[in-house]
Amino acid sequence: MNKFFPSEMRLLYYLIYAFIMLNIMLSAWWLFHGDIRYDVDIARDFLLIKEILTIKPFTLIGSHTSVSGVFHGPLWYYLNVPAFLISSGNPIFIGWFWWGLSILTLMIFFFVTQKLFNKLTASLATLLYSASAIINPIYGLKMFFPPYGAVVLSPVFFYLFLKYINSKKAKYLTAALFSLGLIIQFEMAFGIPMLLLTILFLTFFLFTKKLVKHWLAFPVILLPLSTFILFDLRHNFLQTLSLVRYVTSEVGKRQFDLFTIFIEKINGIFSDTFFLLTQDSRMLSWIYSILFIILVFKVKQKTKKTYFFFLYFFIGYWLLHLSLKPLWSTYYWPLLPLIIMLYSAFVNFFSKKVFVIIYIPLLIWSMYIGISYIKDFKIDVTERGKYSWAFNKLIADSVFKDTESDFGYFIFTSDRWVYQNWYALDFVQKDYPQKKAHPFTKQKLTYLIIIDYPKDRQDPVSQGWRITDLKITSEPQEIKNIDIVQIQKYFLTEEEIKSPVNPYLLNSTFFR
Repeated sequence: MNKFFPSEMRLLYYLIYAFIMLNIMLSAWWLFHGDIRYDVDIARDFLLIKEILTIKPFTLIGSHTSVSGVFHGPLWYYLNVPAFLISSGNPIFIGWFWWGLSILTLMIFFFVTQKLFNKLTASLATLLYSASAIINPIYGLKMFFPPYGAVVLSPVFFYLFLKYINSKKAKYLTAALFSLGLIIQFEMAFGIPMLLLTILFLTFFLFTKKLVKHWLAFPVILLPLSTFILFDLRHNFLQTLSLVRYVTSEVGKRQFDLFTIFIEKINGIFSDTFFLLTQDSRMLSWIYSILFIILVFKVKQKTKKTYFFFLYFFIGYWLLHLSLKPLWSTYYWPLLPLIIMLYSAFVNFFSKKVFVIIYIPLLIWSMYIGISYIKDFKIDVTERGKYSWAFNKLIADSVFKDTESDFGYFIFTSDRWVYQNWYALDFVQKDYPQKKAHPFTKQKLTYLIIIDYPKDRQDPVSQGWRITDLKITSEPQEIKNIDIVQIQKYFLTEEEIKSPVNPYLLNSTFFR
């Protein structure tokens, strides 16, 4: 390590840590402006956490996955419960909690990388990790939902697994399996393939090393998986059967077009996963992925085992998805910190010039992308759009301030996911105790909140929703436009109030 910048090591470390601190501060940009990135998933999670605190304190499942009948575990929600409880569900306070969690993530990542390599590698890797806008969410704490827990823990699992392989001590296998169970709680689409790959390798390893008794460590994984097991026992194996149906149906649909499958997996290995590293540049993702594979075969023999196991899990992950549809990026997102770690570890095996050529452009590009999101941030709340908490809160406040009495409301979006405005109205309710809002219920005074309303014409889709689904045929008493949102105010007739709403209208707002 002393051969790398021998006379400037102290200055180098100061610069690295200064830039890490800068990135940490930049990641709170939205928070400094009283806002967080407020996606549909985040709003849904807030509603689910509130449900835990008010209705179901011992829930066994979290939000639904992309597979019908299969759900995330509830661990992410229980992790957020203290911050939610202390702040009475205030998204800004919870955002600061997430910011602290992102700092803790960097600390865990630094510790694991230092254990696997050395301080220099850990410092360089943490700097690149902190600069990545998809990891250290410079553009508004965007990615804080269940899969983030898997991202935090994937380096921990990898370290413990390697520690077990090298030491053959059962305590490390036990810890690795427990951490893998936690990963499955956060993101099954990543954790289950990792579990299958782990079992596959250990079947060979334990037999050849005559460590069969170490299979006794495996039941520890049942502890973090207990919520899934209990839920399935109580609901006739709903998740298991749903997952089996999904896999068999997807396999049937594909008809094993080997050429298409080959192209998809090549794109997955060399483009999709590394696209998370290179952010917004497919060309760079191909360059850095191919470069990574080439350089792996140049590392020293002693450390090659670390890279070998990464490639085993990395390529094995994609092969296990051989017959399934293209994946959401969050499914393989937990591989990203491992890529950053191992890319930074090349500092130990190549000359200063070679490493600087591959590391510095990637670091500069990552920081450029992150800062570009900051430059795009709007100071005017009305211009921040539907993915801003402050904007959604402004809409909710506008509705409450407009009325002196109780009211009902309905929300319309083109995709029918209404969590964002729903939670904002629910949260703002406590500031107006003299007025009671009735969500998705017709009252004498009823508001229709229409998202992405066209500014230059009437919207036939939302009109059809109003007339056909809500049975509201009268014209609005008043209309208020706030950027992409139109708030329509109605005083309904008795006939309109009594006309039943389409019973299937709210299916997309159900959590389960």
